[in-house]
Amino acid sequence: MRTLLLLAAVMTAATAGAQDYRALAQARDADAFAAALAARTRDVALTNELFALEFRLRTEQALVDLARAGARPALGLGPLPAPGAPLPMIDTAALATIPDATLAQSNARVRAAAANRR
Repeated sequence: MRTLLLLAAVMTAATAGAQDYRALAQARDADAFAAALAARTRDVALTNELFALEFRLRTEQALVDLARAGARPALGLGPLPAPGAPLPMIDTAALATIPDATLAQSNARVRAAAANRR
């Protein structure tokens, strides 16, 4: 029985000694490097997709803005009155007013600036 136990211990020690721990460590490091590289590749792909979607959205918004800028505005005048019919009255109280004195002062300043040629 002792010989059998001794033989098992020697075989276990021999197989343990025969294992190449350096190769196991290199394989583990290679697996970790491959996993990190795959994660980085996924990150770059997701970032590229995000930028592509963002720029596509910006392009679509710019096209919508251009279409709006090129559209002719709708004039809210309504139907024209029949020929010979009286024109509608405009409520001038709602219009902006500038006092005559202020307009005269502004006109004088503009004329003085235009006349001042060095």
